[in-house]
Amino acid sequence: MKIVIVGAGKVAYYLIREFVQEHEVTIIEQDEKSANKMANQLSASVIYGDGSILSVLGPACKGAGMIVALTGKDETNLIACQIAKKFCGVPVAVARVNNPRNMEVMSRFGVDKSYSGTQILAELIEQEIDYQGLRIVHKINGSDYVLVEFALSSRSKACGKTLSDYRFINGSKVVVINSDGDIITPRGDTVMHAGDMLTLVCDAKSIDQIWKEMVRE
Repeated sequence: MKIVIVGAGKVAYYLIREFVQEHEVTIIEQDEKSANKMANQLSASVIYGDGSILSVLGPACKGAGMIVALTGKDETNLIACQIAKKFCGVPVAVARVNNPRNMEVMSRFGVDKSYSGTQILAELIEQEIDYQGLRIVHKINGSDYVLVEFALSSRSKACGKTLSDYRFINGSKVVVINSDGDIITPRGDTVMHAGDMLTLVCDAKSIDQIWKEMVRE
């Protein structure tokens, strides 16, 4: 996957070092010294410029699957994510939040994921990369179970089957179905269709298999 990272500070360096082995990484940094340092130390493309300006972001985001905004200014991170999603067609936007009070603002204005902790950020971005199209919406306290949400892939064998007919992985259970805006309380005879948004309760260890069998295109 191609990942565009805005900001070349310490947090960015940590993440880029993690991801550059398996992903194509492009860094945007307006401080020339920091940009040159990144270019010399890491196997990533570096663009010198302001990552919150369309003329800079546009070429960098061509073909990108994710933007990660990591500057020290929350407003810059928000603008970069908004431009990348709205004008550049980048499907996933992730932002570092320097002031935890801005978490809700990020979400309200279109940022898919926002985090404040460096280590947590690395782990959850990797999860986002690994399981595009599936997100963990809640972790059930005191257990290994989570709530996950995803759109059912047209290639899944679950399409056209009822809930009782389909053999869910490790006893996973559908708790809500959103079908074209209609919220459906699942029953045994409920038929699943491609594009239905499913919310499942599942063992966290089953996420990889669920993604492969029900989400991956």
